[in-house]
Amino acid sequence: MTTAPESAVPVRPRESWIDVAKGIAIILVVLFHAVMYLDAVGLAGALARLNPLLDTFRMPLFFFMSGILAAGVIGLPYRQLFRKRMLLLLYLYVVWATVQTLFLLALPPIGHGAVNAGWSNLYTIFVRPSSNLWFIYALPLFFTAAWLMRRWNPLVQVAGTAIVAAAFGSGLLHTGTPWDKMGRYLVFFLAAVWLGPLVRRLVPLVRWWHAGVLAGAYLLVVLAMARLELTHVPFVLLGVSVLAVMVGISLAVLLSRLPSCDFLRFLGTRTLPIYLVHTFPMTALAAVLAGTGASVAFGWATLLPPVLCVFSVVVALLLHARFAGVPGVFTVPAGSWLAVSTPPRPAAAD
Repeated sequence: MTTAPESAVPVRPRESWIDVAKGIAIILVVLFHAVMYLDAVGLAGALARLNPLLDTFRMPLFFFMSGILAAGVIGLPYRQLFRKRMLLLLYLYVVWATVQTLFLLALPPIGHGAVNAGWSNLYTIFVRPSSNLWFIYALPLFFTAAWLMRRWNPLVQVAGTAIVAAAFGSGLLHTGTPWDKMGRYLVFFLAAVWLGPLVRRLVPLVRWWHAGVLAGAYLLVVLAMARLELTHVPFVLLGVSVLAVMVGISLAVLLSRLPSCDFLRFLGTRTLPIYLVHTFPMTALAAVLAGTGASVAFGWATLLPPVLCVFSVVVALLLHARFAGVPGVFTVPAGSWLAVSTPPRPAAAD
C-alpha cells in the first residue's frame, strides 16, 4: 500500500492588475494625508482645494479590490475566516492605533483641521475608530458582514448597502466619525465579492480607449458635481464612486502591461505597512512646521504634498524591510495565532 499525493487545491495565480490597482489606491491615500497635514499649517498650495475631489476614487477602489480578494474565503467557517483574514488586521489596528495616538500626544498641536489625539483615543478605538487607521478596522467588520449575508441574494446585499451608502453620502446619516465612511464603502466590498469573477473575465478585453473614455467621463462628472454642489444629493457620490472604480480598474489593467509601471505592482503588495506607517513622518513634519511658523510661496507649496507623499512611502518601506521579521510589529506575535487546523485526509490505496 502506498500513499497517494494529496490532491492539489487549485490556486488562482496572482493577477498583477489587482496589485497595480492597490498601488494606485495607496498612493492616493498617502497623498490625501500629505495634503491634509500640510494644509493644517497652510502649506498644501493648490492641492488643498483639489484633495476633496478624489474622495470618490481612493477608498471605493481600495475596498473593491479588497472585496475581489476576499471572495474566495467568505464561504469558510467563521472561525477559519477570522484567523485567516481578520485576526492580523485587528491586532495591527490595536497596536498601531495605540502607537499612533501616543506619538500624536507627544507632539505639539499641529494646526487647524488636522487630526490631533486625546487620551480618550486609547480606549475608544473600537467605538470611535482611528481617523488614520480606520480602514484596517473596517475590513474585519466587512468580512463579518459578508459572511453573515453570504446566503442572501447578491442583489439584496448590494441594493441594501447602496441605500445605506447613499444615506451616509448625502448626510442623511451622519456620525462625524469614520463610521460614516464605513457606511459609504461597504457596498463596494460586497459588490466586489460577487462581481469579482465577472470583472476578472472582462479584464483581458480592456483597451486604452476604454480607460480614456471612462477617465474623461469621471473628470467631467466630478467637476460638475463640485460646481453644482451635488455632493449631498442622494446617490450622487455613490454613482460617481462606481464610475471611479471602473476608471481605476481599467487604468490598473493597462498599466500592469507596462514594465515601467511595475513599481505600482510592488507598492500594491506592500499596502499594509505603507498604510500603517506613512502618517508618522507627516505628523512629525507638520508639528515642526507649525512650531516654526515656516511659510512657502503658493506655487512651491503645491509641490510639497507629492514630495511628502514619496518620502513617507519610502520611510514606510524602509521600516517594513527592517522590522518585517520582528514578531508583533507587522505580524502577530506568534504564528500559531493564525494557524487553522484542518482534519487530515485519509490515505488512498493503489
